[in-house]
Amino acid sequence: MKPVSLTAVVFPRKAYESERLFTLRLPTGRRGEPCIMVHAYDANLTDPRTGHQRIDIEVRQGGRTIFARSELCCAVNRWTSIDGTEAKELVLSTVAMKPGDADREYFASYTPEQLNWAVANGEFVDMVKQDRYCDPETGEVRRGRK
Repeated sequence: MKPVSLTAVVFPRKAYESERLFTLRLPTGRRGEPCIMVHAYDANLTDPRTGHQRIDIEVRQGGRTIFARSELCCAVNRWTSIDGTEAKELVLSTVAMKPGDADREYFASYTPEQLNWAVANGEFVDMVKQDRYCDPETGEVRRGRK
C-alpha cells in the first residue's frame, strides 16, 4: 500500500457563508404580536486600517424578514469580542435606529416597509438594549454580561 499525502486546502469564506454569531429574541409584550428575532453573523470582513470586524444583521418578526442579512451591519473594534456584550449592544443600537436618530441619508436605502417598522419598533428595541446591556446610572455598556 502506497502512503498517501494529505494537504489541507483552505478556501476563503464568502460573505454569504458567514456564521451566525448569536440570536437576540425580543418579546414585544404586546398581545398577539410575535417576537422580534435579531440574528447577527460574522461577515468575515475586517477593515485593514482599523481592524474593525463587520457584523451582518438580519431582523425577522412573525416569519417576515424585515431586514435581510447584510441590509444592516455594524462593526466592532479589534479589542472587542465579536459575540460579546458590546457587540450585542451595538447590534441592537443599529436595529433601533429610526428617523430623527441620524440624517436622512442614513435611511435612504430603507424600503417604506422597513422605515415604518423602524418608526414603530425603534424605541422598543432601544429600551430592550438599555435594559439588557447598559448600566442604568451611566448608560454605559455593562462589561462581562451576556
